[in-house]
Amino acid sequence: MGPSLQHSASSREKLEAIAEAILPLQILDVRTRTRGALREIAGRITPGMSEDTGRTLAASVLRDAGLRKGWHKILVRFGQNTTKNFEDPSTPGVVLGDDDIFFLDIGPIYEGCEGDAGDTFVVGDDPEMTKAAEDVKSIWTATRNRWLRDGLTGMALYQFAEETAQQLGWQLNLELTGHRLSEFPHDAHYDGTLDRVDFRPADLRWMLEIQIRHPNRDFGAFFEDLLLEDDRLQAESMSMSTD
Repeated sequence: MGPSLQHSASSREKLEAIAEAILPLQILDVRTRTRGALREIAGRITPGMSEDTGRTLAASVLRDAGLRKGWHKILVRFGQNTTKNFEDPSTPGVVLGDDDIFFLDIGPIYEGCEGDAGDTFVVGDDPEMTKAAEDVKSIWTATRNRWLRDGLTGMALYQFAEETAQQLGWQLNLELTGHRLSEFPHDAHYDGTLDRVDFRPADLRWMLEIQIRHPNRDFGAFFEDLLLEDDRLQAESMSMSTD
């Protein structure tokens, strides 16, 4: 995690701006569409499938949902590949086992507005994998609640997340630390990570990403969602991921 950036009031306003054509309801609509597509993809992934097949499936589901263009690549990570950073290539030849873990990360664009969703799923009954999938959401929720209650800066959020992950027995990946979300492309506002902002991130603007890995076994878990001040809306993503 690098040093925080110093943002003046004017630069903060610029990097958290949303185009007049992008309304809050549109952002929430794209979020709902994206998380719904993610859940459908996850429900169709089965043991014996390769990651390549999973990506083809994901692309088909997104196409059918009218989410044709992505601002980032589709990530389908099985087993040992769940420890990889976003840009790292997967170890080839990995297929999903009967007792295994996987995560998905999709970033479609719908009517000019970016969506983003990532979540972890378990097949079979490996207790540590099940705990990882549950704990990554617990860490995310605890971190989001500190943002909501105490107004933590982006950097402070990830310091808290790291401490929380350690308390639960996991290692936090501090190279995957959230980003801006907006009308496409968000990097026209800010081409950096959430852990480097020195202020409380605004509602409806930022993706909080949490990736953990097991300290001794070769697997991890991932969860991300948009930071929202509305508790009811925020809770929906958790219930969707466990239905």
